[in-house]
Amino acid sequence: MTTDELWQDFYLHLRARRRSEKTIVFYRTTQRVFSRFVKEHQLPEQAEQLTIRHLRLFLRHLEESGLAPGGVHAHARALRALFNWAEREDLLDHNPVKRLEMPSVARRRLPTVTPQQVKELVKVSSQLDQPKRDTALLMLMFDTGLRIQEVANLQLDDLLLEKGLLRVTGKGDKERFVPIGANSMLALKVYLRRERKPLHDRIQAVFVNRMGRPLTKSGMTIRLHKLTRLVGRERAECAPHAFRRGFAVEFLRNGGDVFTLQQILGHSSLDMTRRYVTFLDDDLRAAHLRYSPGDRL
Repeated sequence: MTTDELWQDFYLHLRARRRSEKTIVFYRTTQRVFSRFVKEHQLPEQAEQLTIRHLRLFLRHLEESGLAPGGVHAHARALRALFNWAEREDLLDHNPVKRLEMPSVARRRLPTVTPQQVKELVKVSSQLDQPKRDTALLMLMFDTGLRIQEVANLQLDDLLLEKGLLRVTGKGDKERFVPIGANSMLALKVYLRRERKPLHDRIQAVFVNRMGRPLTKSGMTIRLHKLTRLVGRERAECAPHAFRRGFAVEFLRNGGDVFTLQQILGHSSLDMTRRYVTFLDDDLRAAHLRYSPGDRL
């Protein structure tokens, strides 16, 4: 079996697991780059004949080509996923990524929305044409940590407001229930009662644009960018995922635990959730000042 044939079987597996097209595009990028490298360097096309040395040469080639460390790491992750899956499915007798060292990536502090920034955005939203909708959108994102696509997917029957919950369909069509606070519920109810005007009754999306059509992921992102410009902040500071990080940080800062946070965010593993603890440097320093063993000698 050639490596390209192996990729095709892998995509069938991903679709059977209901992975998104965005995920498949991620892997196709690595397939395209790796296949070109194999042909240019006359490496074996049969997956069974690839070795760890071939994969190391590929990653080295990416580094020397000037690809950023994060990009090299992404290609390495894709190859690891492919060959680990092939080994589990008994499609290969040996796994070339088993001892492959993952490229190191410098940890960067990513932008995180703060409560003050949310207040600024809510205040400036009154200058635009759908202030109630924008306020509800901002409050909901910061209060629940939903992914932007999850917000765009929300339907009216997903609002279980009498229970203080949202029914959310996440990655892989996995359903979960996410709590929503009183202030966010109030903002949502005000928007639904006074400003939401769908084009027709068949439109059940919670958030609609000024034409009454469902507000898309890109539409929400564009609106956030516009609000961000109005408050004089950088685009990345209030990007959609910065709201998700902001929710996670404030949840932990206010006493929430990582196990509950994992369920709310819809993470498949606790390791994904633990990354948010790295945003709590100030809190860790404050805790050290209170409980420092050295200061108690």
